[in-house]
Amino acid sequence: MNKQEKETAETPIIQSNVLDYNINATTIHYILHNLFRGLKPPKRKYRLSINEIIFLNGMYLYCKHVNTCVSQDACMKFIGYYNYDKIKYYLGSLQEKGMVQVAEIINGYNRYKLTQAGLSVMNELNDGFERCLYDWCNKYNVEL
Repeated sequence: MNKQEKETAETPIIQSNVLDYNINATTIHYILHNLFRGLKPPKRKYRLSINEIIFLNGMYLYCKHVNTCVSQDACMKFIGYYNYDKIKYYLGSLQEKGMVQVAEIINGYNRYKLTQAGLSVMNELNDGFERCLYDWCNKYNVEL
């Protein structure tokens, strides 16, 4: 027995429980495909980028979870994907498009909330995902 065979024989193979789901690559592809299909209607209707929709969704989730308005720092910590320059950019862009507005100023810091237009985007986003999931489940005979 050579050295490599000896090391292989001594080292047991440990199965990882991280991906212990029975999901194949095709299913993962369809999940991601449906994600972007679900984003398409609000993206076109409200002329938003996918990053703006994701950022707006993060703000919405924060406001629902904490039950208060959101600051730039809270966006940075909660969403966690964007740096301060991007957060300022998206807040400014969403303000210009009427999706968010300054709700209050506390100690010189702006706190933002979603406007009715921003809430409409979130409702349409939810409807789009439900529609995509329904279509996908019907196409592949998946029962939930």
